[in-house]
Amino acid sequence: MIAPTRHRVLRSLAVLLLGLLVATAAIAKPSNKWRIKCNHRADVAGVIVLRLTPEGQAAVEVTVDIAKGTRENEAARTIRKAIKSSALGERYKIEIDDGEDVLIKRRSRQPNIDLEIVSNTADGLKIKTHRE
Repeated sequence: MIAPTRHRVLRSLAVLLLGLLVATAAIAKPSNKWRIKCNHRADVAGVIVLRLTPEGQAAVEVTVDIAKGTRENEAARTIRKAIKSSALGERYKIEIDDGEDVLIKRRSRQPNIDLEIVSNTADGLKIKTHRE
């Protein structure tokens, strides 16, 4: 049996990676309401990057600066403010729930939205998303 050439191996890897990207996109399930849960406090200053993607539209990345020592309630308020000041802030209702949660709700006639945490460098501050 002849060993595969380097070209075939690279082509196979490219096809595999493309398949994974397509599968990841297919997993996305936009919703009319999302919850961002904040827990604990930031041990260091950092940045949270969120990606919000309305169905059939371009994604909007929201960057949130988090100061060292920021606790969950303050983090939720900071995240809410950052999303409200983004391109989507007027199109979706953004509110605080239970002090440490941020709710993103679809307003009438707006498309459902997908939400993902791209990164969180504010070690100690835990951020999770939940589709509702």
